[in-house]
Amino acid sequence: MDARRPLRRVYRAALACLVGAWGLAFRLTPPWNGRAARVPARILVIRLGLIGDGVLLTPALRLLRDNFPDARIDVLVTPPQRELLSGLRTVDRLLVWDAGDLGEPRLALQPRRWRRALETARAIRAERYDAALSCYGALASAIALASGAPRRIGYAGEALPFTLTRALPGARWDRPWHDAEYNVEVVRALDATGVTPPTELTLPDGAPPAALEGLEPRDGPLVVLHTGAVNGRAKRWPFVHWEELVSRLRADGCRLLFVGADNEDRRFALDVARAGENLVGQTSLAELARVLARADVLVTADSGPMHVANALGTPVVALFGPTDPVIYAPFQPQRAVVLRHPVPCQPCYRLDRVADCPLGHTLCQWGLLPEQVHTAVRDLLGDAADAADAPDAPGAAGAHR
Repeated sequence: MDARRPLRRVYRAALACLVGAWGLAFRLTPPWNGRAARVPARILVIRLGLIGDGVLLTPALRLLRDNFPDARIDVLVTPPQRELLSGLRTVDRLLVWDAGDLGEPRLALQPRRWRRALETARAIRAERYDAALSCYGALASAIALASGAPRRIGYAGEALPFTLTRALPGARWDRPWHDAEYNVEVVRALDATGVTPPTELTLPDGAPPAALEGLEPRDGPLVVLHTGAVNGRAKRWPFVHWEELVSRLRADGCRLLFVGADNEDRRFALDVARAGENLVGQTSLAELARVLARADVLVTADSGPMHVANALGTPVVALFGPTDPVIYAPFQPQRAVVLRHPVPCQPCYRLDRVADCPLGHTLCQWGLLPEQVHTAVRDLLGDAADAADAPDAPGAAGAHR
């Protein structure tokens, strides 16, 4: 057992008591603008986290904009999410939370993070929002309370006490819904109606990375490979499997391009990337989005780039191990193939820890064979070629690029 867990529990309990007392006091005094407006004119959406979390928020933002076309919609995001979501037409302004998750004791011990949190909270409160939508657990519920908005909506099972004015039953991921649907349900609680839209991204301005200059059809299909996963080793497909897949794709005449973050997955990816062109650690998120939009197929684990590519209309082969594809799979399934080797211990991923195998074997990854992945890539390339040959049937992906 991790010795830090008891400390984390004690700290979070104390934080919950403090925020809960603040929330109770807030309830007993009139809100700054009296009664909540029936039709909100200023809405704050709070969804922190990783890249994929930001992408999976976009259906909720589209539904929010469709229902409240005249409202000002601001979204509080992390710095990486801001770079990727800056082109969204559904949002008026992106605000940045760079204080980190203050529910973690190791971060809470850094005074500069509290200073940044207070500065951001003051700026948010000054905007006088009519509604705040909490889509990121306990921290988001506390930020919603700090905003002073008279309508604060989120899930009861993950919010701090007395922070919400409307608490939806349960918590995120406690039922078989896709992650994007959880965000949408928070928007529906603001009296929004309509079907759930797809994920969407707008490519930011800028030139593509040099590795993409001069690509021509004669170079063969462009297959982008994302071999890493920044939040857990159990998400990574074994090195020898990647080697075998690379060999098969090169024999097919595919052009291979490797992408990934400049962190621990860089060490894992670089040896594999010798078999193709390497952009690991060499692209911003905006550049990565442009790379993924140009790809014919992306092969990846459950990752942020998987959701980015899917939102841009690029076909995806997604390799799942410890995480549940019902919750985390690409949201447009018609553009993706999800591969998974079933083992009795799946899914084992939990939000309170990184995605490392608790049993130490990652059989869910070893059992997913290269020939299965190769077949899926070839099938998607064949589908793309058939769509391109149809003169009156443009592919669904084209509308999103």
